[in-house]
Amino acid sequence: MHFNVVSLHGAGDARGWQRKLHAYLSWNPPRRKSDEFDKRLVRIARGAGRAYVQYIICMSSLNTRKIILGIGGGIATYKAVTVASRLRQAGADVTVAMTPAAQQFVGPLSFAAVTGREAQTGMMPPPGADSVETIYPHLYPATAADLFVVLPATADLIAKLAHGIGDDIVALSALSLPPSCRRYFCPAMNCEMWQHPLVVDNVARLEDQGWLRLGPESGALGCGMTGIGRMTEPEAIVQRLIEDAIPFSLGGRRIAITAGPTQERIDAVRFISNPSSGKMGRALALASVSAGAQVDYVTGPVADANLPRHPSITTHPVTSADEMLVAMQSCFTATDAAIFAAAVGDYKVAAPETQKLPKTPEGTTLQLATTPDVAATVSAEKRDGQVCVGFALESHDGVDKARRKLARKNLDAIVLNDLTSVAGEDGTYTLLTRAEEEAPAAWGHIEKSACARRLIAWISDKLDD
Repeated sequence: MHFNVVSLHGAGDARGWQRKLHAYLSWNPPRRKSDEFDKRLVRIARGAGRAYVQYIICMSSLNTRKIILGIGGGIATYKAVTVASRLRQAGADVTVAMTPAAQQFVGPLSFAAVTGREAQTGMMPPPGADSVETIYPHLYPATAADLFVVLPATADLIAKLAHGIGDDIVALSALSLPPSCRRYFCPAMNCEMWQHPLVVDNVARLEDQGWLRLGPESGALGCGMTGIGRMTEPEAIVQRLIEDAIPFSLGGRRIAITAGPTQERIDAVRFISNPSSGKMGRALALASVSAGAQVDYVTGPVADANLPRHPSITTHPVTSADEMLVAMQSCFTATDAAIFAAAVGDYKVAAPETQKLPKTPEGTTLQLATTPDVAATVSAEKRDGQVCVGFALESHDGVDKARRKLARKNLDAIVLNDLTSVAGEDGTYTLLTRAEEEAPAAWGHIEKSACARRLIAWISDKLDD
């Protein structure tokens, strides 16, 4: 078995980890490639908290994985060649299926050159077909696929996938995938098309069926406009697939997650709140279900686009801190872990008005009362074996404040983040745990999806201890 040591963020000593892996392999030679062997390596690697060590393990996890790339037709089609090439370099067994529109942008020969096998371009068997693979191209290798990635996922292709219309080799292969296959789609289209209600509905329909969405990003579009619609860059797509292949599992586990802001009523139309978007909670929920967990998702009011959708996610919408506490208490007993990622307001109006207050020239004074501490109240009931993790947003003295919250709220770990994370796609994160011998793990400035995957991996290991 071959391993490459690659530093994702320039952290750590790659040579030192090569020596440690070689020593481990000499004492634990694998009889065959197995998830169990991968998981033992992950446990050693995670001990140092180094991101590049996870990359080593993921490289081995993608080895021999059967991946189908369903290529749609758009200006971003050329980027799919890079994705195919990088996945093959990572050890994956890559097959490409192309819609007729895709073939107008990039020829099948380009994909054949980087994958080492002929691209599938039609639903009918070619002349002289003499094997099940060539006679039934929509079934093989689709029925044995581990991952199915649609890129670029155009509005047309998304609609077909959402409604089960199998009139090309990509859409038809999607209908032949086994239940165990992980499905991704990478949207790419004009910004006006991306916001069209029918496209929004189709995207939601796919996510409700368990498809995982990567992107789109905001920026300059091929049509000359600027906005949301750019396909996620190849390197980020490959990195996500590699990280998702880390062999940790939450299968059979149940996770409760709080997300978004709370709103505390002032009167019939006004309220106190904060700009939390719910994006961190969404990332945590999707990372949890990717690892096999069932999720109870307790969320304050957020934009519909920031809600996670998946058959394994049960959403409990709430408005106030009191409602969030009640919802979490009803879920907590049945959970293995709880993640408190919501931005719960600290104060509420002591006596909110039932009618709209008039505006007065002299202004007004509000009597505020403290809201319940959801994380502390719920974690106080934690039983042996349950894991509770909180988030702490701080503008200064972050580590000291986070450590005090960690102890006061009876948490197993807390993720410290700063003001850059508010309502954005990324932030600066540091993990602190109850283990006194463990120094804070500075994850640096990373995307929320990456923070979520690292935290879920930590919870998985904690639950297995």
